[in-house]
Amino acid sequence: MGKCAKIMKGNCSIKFEESKTVFTLKIPAKPYGSQKIATPIDIKTLKLPDKIWGIAIDDSKIQMKLLGKFFEFAGVPSDRVHVFGKDADEIMGFVDFVVNFMDENMGDHVLLIADENLDVTDEASKHRTISGSQLVENIRLRLLPEQEQFLVALIRSANDSSSDVAIYNARAHGFLPKAPIKRANILETLAPLWMARYPQEVGDDDDSLPSRMSRRSRADSFSSLESSASLNDAVATTPIEIIQMVKEISDLFSKGRIMEDRVLRQNIWEKLHALKGDLLTLQVGSKVITAVGMINSFRDAQSNEDLSERWSLLQEQILSFAS
Repeated sequence: MGKCAKIMKGNCSIKFEESKTVFTLKIPAKPYGSQKIATPIDIKTLKLPDKIWGIAIDDSKIQMKLLGKFFEFAGVPSDRVHVFGKDADEIMGFVDFVVNFMDENMGDHVLLIADENLDVTDEASKHRTISGSQLVENIRLRLLPEQEQFLVALIRSANDSSSDVAIYNARAHGFLPKAPIKRANILETLAPLWMARYPQEVGDDDDSLPSRMSRRSRADSFSSLESSASLNDAVATTPIEIIQMVKEISDLFSKGRIMEDRVLRQNIWEKLHALKGDLLTLQVGSKVITAVGMINSFRDAQSNEDLSERWSLLQEQILSFAS
């Protein structure tokens, strides 16, 4: 054993103790992948490809507007942005659209952002929720490998528990929390996700897509994007939009006994979930966090009276910072 250790430029020893025998072997080793040293992520040296498309889906008109700004702040030209979700047809036809779109635009990168909970009302006025991450998984399964390598698909959701994020990462390429949309935030958020998809590596001589992307990233910068407006520019849900959503939910609460009406209860919960996502784009701090926690607590309500009391308290909390 000693000769083997010496051949591997190491050493070994054995020590007999009262209750055990300790054998030690020390040899030099290189970590797997150490020949490819990852470069630090610098948002100022990251640039999305020139021929990139932005595609998004969300069932909230407010969030659809914010996603358009997200792509603008990321540097995607407005004529290369498609945002879906205005009706059931757009949601149900989203997978087919993206697959056909990538067929028609072979070689172009696509940055895709999908809301996780997409509420659909069919012709019979029945509500159901479609999983955005499931749609993304279906898209990836239908694409050819040489097409899928040009896709960066991210799931945007207000639900960020470790189990939820694990599902998003399994079905897509990453997770985007719902938060205020600032130019600086966009770059900081996208950089690690983009580089995880297309790692920057030193000493990689192949001509694969990740290598080409890393060389382009090091060569270009976001300077022109940053100069177009302040990094502090932000887009968020407006107080008027929040108050309108509160009014819509209040109208639902006035319709009857919620606990006995499954459809009404489901409709209210979907509206509350959308309200939660909109609140998370505000920059109000602790008051918003409190309101989000109050929305989460609705799941524990045991009676109509309990629901109504929780809603009254939530309205009061929201109006304290939105009116």
